[in-house]
Amino acid sequence: MSAEVSLVLVAHFSSAVAPAAVESFRDEAGRLGVSCEVVIVDHSEDAGEGGRLRSLAPEKLLALPNRGYAAGVNAGIAASTGAVMLVGNPDIRLAAGALGALLDALAAGWNVVGPQFELADLLFPPADLQTPREEFRRWLARRSRRRWDRYFRGEVRRWRCVWEAREPVEVPNLSGALLAFRREALDRVGAFDEEFFLYFEETDWLRRAASAGLRIAQVPAARVEHRWGHAADPAAMSPHLLRSRRRFLVTRFGLTGRLAAALNVTGSPLRPQPLTEGDARLPSGGLLWLLSPTLTGLPAAGFRGTATAFMRAAQRFCAALGRGGRHLVIAVEPASGELFGPWSWEPPDG
Repeated sequence: MSAEVSLVLVAHFSSAVAPAAVESFRDEAGRLGVSCEVVIVDHSEDAGEGGRLRSLAPEKLLALPNRGYAAGVNAGIAASTGAVMLVGNPDIRLAAGALGALLDALAAGWNVVGPQFELADLLFPPADLQTPREEFRRWLARRSRRRWDRYFRGEVRRWRCVWEAREPVEVPNLSGALLAFRREALDRVGAFDEEFFLYFEETDWLRRAASAGLRIAQVPAARVEHRWGHAADPAAMSPHLLRSRRRFLVTRFGLTGRLAAALNVTGSPLRPQPLTEGDARLPSGGLLWLLSPTLTGLPAAGFRGTATAFMRAAQRFCAALGRGGRHLVIAVEPASGELFGPWSWEPPDG
């Protein structure tokens, strides 16, 4: 018997986080009264992991050699029966109302939708734009403070368009941590490209979806917790990221993509000062605070509130991810757009 909604998760040593994804999805489907199924593709190649995932009682558990995320997505979709697909990572938890908001957006005519990811009261930004033009603009922003200031302010405006919206917002790209679409979208777009082992597989698929005339939106009302990077150190995955970035740019944009892929994406014009809680330089009042693990502040998670409330939230955010290290902090006055900072900040030990 076919389900109305299928959740396809691609797992890689994910048994510690997958229960929250499975349970929250089933709870949401139960509240809505829709039939559902869970399909887990396990790429761990580990019998113990398989047993722990099996204890979650997925309708289907596929233990497969790890041929990459796109291959896992395709295998999970092929094994599923739902008219609507939710495809993503196992390090997510759907908040109350998230599934209903995604289904409502699809019913309203959007073809592919994604949620607003959050963690510890910080909102993750919309997915980066991935074109040669944007690559060149990001490269320029790393070369001078003036260019950085102009580019950063534009990104903050783009992020706020989603963060402050109440209705779905049309976007050119979404995070692959969770995508929702009807099965017929696959007939128009095709499968995920398995030549992308990790990263950019969703960017490529969404670009093909847009070229096929599908409408893509982010749904602010659909809140989903995302414990990013649970299975591996993102720094260790950098070679996969760079290879996939190059393949995407060259494949989809030809010569301009090849030139963009050759750009040196390191460096920063910023010279942040250390920041500690209670620092007299911290502006007072309710501001938009931005927390980033990068030297350029791009991308950054956002929090609206006082400096004290932000510092508490930032500590919870880093604790939830299980990572310390130096972060960049910038504050924005919402009405005027005035920037404060940048500062460098590290979460306290313990």
